[in-house]
Amino acid sequence: MNDDKIYITLSGSPAPAENIARQLEGYGMNHSDNKSVNRPDPDKIEFIRSSSGAIPVAPLKKDRRELTFRAGMLIIILLVAVLLAGGLILYPIASQKSTENLYGNGTPYTGVLVVNGEIAGSSDTASTYQHSWTLARIREMKNDQLNEGILLYVNSPGGSVFETDELYTELKKYKKQTKRPVYAYFDEMAASGGYYIAAGSDKIIANRLCTTGSIGVYMGPVIDSSKLLTKLGVGVKYIKSGRNKAMGNPFTPLTKEQEEIYQSQIDEYYERFAKIVSRGRHLPMETVYTVADGRSYTAKQALANHLIDEIGNYNQAKKIMKKNCQVNQFVVVQYQPEVSIWNYFTKLCDTFVEYVNEQGKSETQKTLEYLSENGGHTFYYKMID
Repeated sequence: MNDDKIYITLSGSPAPAENIARQLEGYGMNHSDNKSVNRPDPDKIEFIRSSSGAIPVAPLKKDRRELTFRAGMLIIILLVAVLLAGGLILYPIASQKSTENLYGNGTPYTGVLVVNGEIAGSSDTASTYQHSWTLARIREMKNDQLNEGILLYVNSPGGSVFETDELYTELKKYKKQTKRPVYAYFDEMAASGGYYIAAGSDKIIANRLCTTGSIGVYMGPVIDSSKLLTKLGVGVKYIKSGRNKAMGNPFTPLTKEQEEIYQSQIDEYYERFAKIVSRGRHLPMETVYTVADGRSYTAKQALANHLIDEIGNYNQAKKIMKKNCQVNQFVVVQYQPEVSIWNYFTKLCDTFVEYVNEQGKSETQKTLEYLSENGGHTFYYKMID
């Protein structure tokens, strides 16, 4: 072997960290040694196997200077964020706040309640839809004597079963307790849960290019990665109280019994959806079952199947409601998040830290994390992207 290179012997499977540390110790590379030593060039370290047909591996690419640079950049960004936050945290550059108690400026009004994005407690569309905020605005208009009705503006593929039904129920309470009209306008999409929340409206007007329908429910994805884990040599075991306690986890396949359990829940949620459509659209259950097989519809198809009342744009929907219900002005009630320098830099720092953390992960680790994060037991009234 050449004198200007250091070779680390890996016997069979990759050597444990302590074996490598012992071999490096003789060359002044042990990190537990705080003395000043002449450390060899990392590019001149190669790993070989002691088994027959020794295989040289590419020189070590991780440079300590690169890691130092990344750490330095992180510290600089954090310092800048702290300094700016100290002076600007109380001065948002663009604050979009709730219009609570400002609807109509003291005159009668109809609230255009915008549901834009996935209907969920927390989601990637949190910048366009916020569930608790939306529920609060419905209650607020319910208690406002100047409110004359709600025009539900829907542009949503639906969402989770729980939040979708909660929003539908709140609108139903509003309608029952106030006796005021609730109309719905479907923009680009009002599918599955997006249709669910509007099914009880007095009238539904859909844009001619709207995608709607998708009446049904699903759960998942339920990922079975057991064969992949076997190939990687990774074993996963759950300690559980019963055979069905950890069902649906991404590391073990579902049994037939477990599939039947999930299917029974799906069937129950589907039946509820069908009944809501039947009551809201005054259709017999047999008709609903025919159209509610999960497919989506164009506005023209939805009209032919009695799922909507008219086809028109947003301005036409307002004119129809104004004519039928003798309401006055329309006031848009839409969630918009607060934007500030502090929020911006917090997000920037989070992104940078996430990037740095990802660099040190192996492909196997990334795969396992993906499987853990993307498998799920949530039930959806939602059109799949």
